[in-house]
Amino acid sequence: MRNKFLASQIYALMTVFLWATTYVFTKISLSFFSAAALGLIRCSVASLFLALLVFVTRLPPPGRNDVPWFLFSGLVGFTFYLIAFNTGSSLLNATTACVLISMSPIITALLARLAFGERLSGRQWFATGLAFCGVLILSLWNGEFSVSPGLAWMLTATLLISAHNIVQRALSRRFTALAITAYSYFAGTAFLLVFLPEASEQLRVAPPSQVALVCYLGIFPGSMAYFFWGKALSIAPKTSNVTNYMFLTPFLALVLDYAVTGAFPGTATFAGGSVILTGLLIFQSSRRSE
Repeated sequence: MRNKFLASQIYALMTVFLWATTYVFTKISLSFFSAAALGLIRCSVASLFLALLVFVTRLPPPGRNDVPWFLFSGLVGFTFYLIAFNTGSSLLNATTACVLISMSPIITALLARLAFGERLSGRQWFATGLAFCGVLILSLWNGEFSVSPGLAWMLTATLLISAHNIVQRALSRRFTALAITAYSYFAGTAFLLVFLPEASEQLRVAPPSQVALVCYLGIFPGSMAYFFWGKALSIAPKTSNVTNYMFLTPFLALVLDYAVTGAFPGTATFAGGSVILTGLLIFQSSRRSE
């Protein structure tokens, strides 16, 4: 049990590092590609890479009764999520986007309570309320309540990735991490094919540096990170043992964004983000004390 716990922590740490790079490089890619086109190209690259792994490992296809679950997993975790995430990323700085997505451990835990009966303590409920107060600070920073389009898109993405975590957790009872990642990606890519004409035209005129960047997003933060994430979820004793590590991504994204682009988040991000991350830290410490 201890070896499995340690392995799940290593997989989770590798995942959050790769995902931290997503926020910065997605923002750069969106200066050339549209949100939908970037989602399709990224998913396509990841699917090709995963298809090779499926072929090499001779992974059996899912049963007929499991196909709807993979379709739902791909639709929520990749099709809808990438469109929402990319659109939000085009309107927010990388650190703000990452802070909002980092709320997914709390939302995942709330959904896990409904799906798996995982209980939350009073301290955890307090931490949940504190994190949402941080969102209110971001919304009220200009003196009146205003949910900007970027904030709305990124909160939608947070809810979608949280739901995807729950689906992954359920599928991990019967499938390997590779199977969950690959078949979910295939489904998500299929749904995104409606944007193929748009993506093809943008890819045709894209400079090599942009193509290389999208390939990186598809292979590393995409397929490899989701494989690591699925592996971590499948062997962790509890969902929160893995999702808790996502609080590290805002710090990593901030450092990387500054190192690559020289960008630095505004006061609102620090004010609201610090409240959100405090809530996450309280939530995590409550989980560890159980």
